[in-house]
Amino acid sequence: MLLDALKRYERAARARESLADEKERLPKILMAVTGKGPLRQRYMREVEQLQMGNGQGDEDGWRYVRCASLWLEADDYPLLLGSADLGISLHSSSSGRDLPMKVVDMFGLARHPNECSETTFDFAPASDSTLVKDGVNGLVFHNAEQLAAQLESLLRGFPSAPALAALQASFQRAAHAPAGSPDHWEWGTWAENWNRTMRPLLLHDVASEAAL
Repeated sequence: MLLDALKRYERAARARESLADEKERLPKILMAVTGKGPLRQRYMREVEQLQMGNGQGDEDGWRYVRCASLWLEADDYPLLLGSADLGISLHSSSSGRDLPMKVVDMFGLARHPNECSETTFDFAPASDSTLVKDGVNGLVFHNAEQLAAQLESLLRGFPSAPALAALQASFQRAAHAPAGSPDHWEWGTWAENWNRTMRPLLLHDVASEAAL
């Protein structure tokens, strides 16, 4: 899904590169993909082909997108997140109860605008419960087409990108609004979200088994 979205972004950026108004152009992006899953090598080989110009439909190679695969030590991970303008989570949960760690990490840094200006995207199937509130503290996408459209909308005119600035401002208002206010958004650490979401379910199951 991410690779398809990046292909779409590359095509959109090329289509806009000759526009006279710089505010309507799309910037070059560097996508850092973290982790070391079993499909990592396969996808990075395809990325290399696309960047070098051997991919289908892009014979001259990507000009607006660069993608790098990284495995970081614990101390380096927050430094990478803090330097990013956007964060994307492709986590999905079949139960709707899982807590995506990367989203919590991104939110933790984004609450401190002096250290990070990151905006969070989260992949959320229709049945999935997500920490991202669409349009409030990030954006939710369901497919590659949506993700590519969101990237284009938010990054248009970067570094002076009004849509990105507006979403970042919305995040800060929601994250710091007092409880009970219309803008309030209940955010917490991973442990706090676990205690609020998973702990009651586990205790209920334990109590049910004990009653048998």
